[in-house]
Amino acid sequence: MTDRSAAVTQTNEDRIAWLRGLRQSRQFLDQTIPPDVLDELLEVARWTGSAKNTQPWEFIVVDDREMLRRLAEQGAYSGFIAGAALAIVIVLDENALRSEAYDEGRVTERLMLAASVHDLGSGTGWFSTDEAQAGVRALLGIPDGKDVWSAVAFGYVDESGEQRSAAAPGGRKPLAETVSYGRYGERKG
Repeated sequence: MTDRSAAVTQTNEDRIAWLRGLRQSRQFLDQTIPPDVLDELLEVARWTGSAKNTQPWEFIVVDDREMLRRLAEQGAYSGFIAGAALAIVIVLDENALRSEAYDEGRVTERLMLAASVHDLGSGTGWFSTDEAQAGVRALLGIPDGKDVWSAVAFGYVDESGEQRSAAAPGGRKPLAETVSYGRYGERKG
């Protein structure tokens, strides 16, 4: 889908299938990402909406292999970052925890969608503990008063390996188990 004219000729079904097909990637090829692609990812991040247009983020691009390896060691859910071509670490203002968590989710998903347009895989690594966040702050020189919960890793997907997490089974629950109509617990027909 790297050809922009292809988006014009796509059907709604094609677009929905593309959105449904976005998956977390955890194994990447040893191949660099072109600078113009990185620039487009960063522009998508910059233009992502945020609560009250606060734009509470800053982004740190990390493409040094040793630093990617060290970042990967910082969290229980970040080990795959070591194999990525690059990662974008999302730094938040630490002013409005609820809205910033929402905004971080929006920018993370937008980055992953933009990566997919360029035939890149991506995945979100999470620095889920105070210790992990302190480690990332120290590694990247992030000052106190800033939150750093996650990084999005990017690369060309290594199709030879298993991408799915061993911790969770694949697939999705059926809508009949997850959707209520009108009131909680009221299922369709």
